[in-house]
Amino acid sequence: MANEKTTLNDVARKMGISKMTVSRAINHPEKVNHKTLDRILKTMKELDYKPKFVARVLAGRDSKTIGFFIKPNRDFVIPPFYGECVKGATDWLKILDYKTLLFNASEKNSKLLFLDYMNSGLIDGAVVFEGSYDEELLATFKNNNIPAVLVGEKISGPFKIPTISTDNYSGSRKAVTHLIESGARQIVHLTGKGTKPSYRERIKGYTDVLEENGLSPRIIKTENTIEGGMRGMEILQESAGDFDALFCFSDLVAWGALKKCYDLSISVPGEIKIIGFDNISISQYMSPSLSTISQNMKEMARHAAGMLIQIISGKRPERNEITLDPELIIRESTQYPL
Repeated sequence: MANEKTTLNDVARKMGISKMTVSRAINHPEKVNHKTLDRILKTMKELDYKPKFVARVLAGRDSKTIGFFIKPNRDFVIPPFYGECVKGATDWLKILDYKTLLFNASEKNSKLLFLDYMNSGLIDGAVVFEGSYDEELLATFKNNNIPAVLVGEKISGPFKIPTISTDNYSGSRKAVTHLIESGARQIVHLTGKGTKPSYRERIKGYTDVLEENGLSPRIIKTENTIEGGMRGMEILQESAGDFDALFCFSDLVAWGALKKCYDLSISVPGEIKIIGFDNISISQYMSPSLSTISQNMKEMARHAAGMLIQIISGKRPERNEITLDPELIIRESTQYPL
């Protein structure tokens, strides 16, 4: 049974840490070590503690609801990377007694519905996944003074909206450097179609590392989907030129490339080494398991939720842009298990 008298002191006492650390986790999760934050969240759940901070922040607001903007694929499926980000943000906001609603960033009517909800006081702000290059959406936030945080892509131009993203350039360099160190010399980059900043940043990291090592780049643009990865492999098979490794824009593209290699009886990593980007949960269960660049989706989501709460409360975030360092995860698709 929930204990209505549970206080912040009770959480701190049970964990053997200071009240200040618990308070910092609630108000500024980006300043707390992620392992400590996990323990604090777990203890808050166990004690069913609901921070008074929320009630104080939302004085005069009755909604306590956050809108999530998601851009699904053509089959209306949320990409796994953003799905895991949404789950992380939802779990954190739930601790703070917030509700969440999903909106389709691809549909104009969905954007208008969000604006109606916002103007009616039914939503307090927005976390936008896969949408920081949608100028119409960003203009809507700016023109209507809507509290918002963007996740996944850096932002440029006149829209001063806080963003949380991964260092795509650094991640790309780590991926290509690993392939070279694994013996690859003819490395192809399968990237997506469009103008997302992450496309440009990962291409630059890829080309810079190749040039530094006296190697020639080769870029194939395809859809950022499993089918796109399969099509990218087909294009490579149909064209002239050898290749011994693939650096894929995402784990989904890499999954499609792996599937096509299996269909064509191409050995991975024997004949071709493949590395993805994201580290979605299923990447470790692919066959062979997928080497990848890990974006810390849970940490990105917590930063987004914490930053949005600050904005809603009238505080200005200390940083308008947070860039997290990605991690190289080595699995079977680039080297045989020891």
